Amino acid sequence: MSSRADDVVPVDEAERDAWEAGLLRDAADLGDGLWGIPVAIPEGTLPGTLAYALVGDDGVHLVDPGWDTAANLGRIERAVRVAGRSLPDIATVVVTHHHPDHLGLAERVRTLTGARIVMSAAERRVLAAAVDPAARDPESYRATLARWGVPDGRHDELLASFTRPSLTGDVEPDLLVGDGDVLELAGRRLEVIATPGHTGGHICLADRDARLLFTGDHVLPRIYSGVGIGVLAGDEPMGDLLASLDRLAEFDDFTVLPGHEFRFTGLAARRARIAAHHLRRAGEVAALAAELGDRSVWAYASRLTWTSGWHGLDGFWLHSALRQTEMHLGLVRSGRAAAWLSRG
Repeated sequence: MSSRADDVVPVDEAERDAWEAGLLRDAADLGDGLWGIPVAIPEGTLPGTLAYALVGDDGVHLVDPGWDTAANLGRIERAVRVAGRSLPDIATVVVTHHHPDHLGLAERVRTLTGARIVMSAAERRVLAAAVDPAARDPESYRATLARWGVPDGRHDELLASFTRPSLTGDVEPDLLVGDGDVLELAGRRLEVIATPGHTGGHICLADRDARLLFTGDHVLPRIYSGVGIGVLAGDEPMGDLLASLDRLAEFDDFTVLPGHEFRFTGLAARRARIAAHHLRRAGEVAALAAELGDRSVWAYASRLTWTSGWHGLDGFWLHSALRQTEMHLGLVRSGRAAAWLSRG
């Protein structure tokens, strides 16, 4: 049975129902040494992250262990015990990207078990930039607000949101990987697929033999992940995201194991829907470009359609709207938007 939102088909409807109810299920045996472990997010609106454990003769290997809390560590420890192993058996922690609900527990697990942490080389550079004190420099942000054309009277609320302490801590990986590299874990071959967009160094992991695709936050069954939440200067995250969605076409008949919500099939339809979602905004910006030309980000953003209405945006949500507008403007002004929009 298809989900209400699109052609995504849940692998386990009870898993979907638990997510919709805001509940964290117990760890589940997904077969062939693969376990799904829901772990909690203590902040924000999402109930949790889906961590995964691969159990084999070479130990236990985690994918995206979740937010760094004692309770989440307990959930992982219980799951590993149910799988017939113990916490010291954890040998590897692979992270799809650096956000705290994915990377968070990695350092604590490594300290307790000696496990190696695996991250993409591109994401390591993104993480270094994210934890650099310069990333929270108020004067630099004031310059950004001026570049965006934000009226002086709105600067203080945006600065208050921007200068909050980072939720991400610095982590030095033991192994850096790139597109096409293969990790041999628990008798599986996990191919690294570079999928920048959500962050500059996001990766997915493809198990071609089992026809499984771990997608982190790149593709979720219903949620539209944010774009450019951790990139480097010169990156074009919106164009990167659209290209990364295309990159997954060869895996359209795989079962998707996302970082949130529930496992599903129907990747082709979901990729198309995510692309269309972002291209609608790019189309709005492109339509305004003939009138507004090289006007500011603020001028464009104030003319776009927002769920809460333009005048209902403040603080973080206003920053997010301006950042989204800047990314779409970049896509339009680079000429890449026209190519995407012409595909219909």
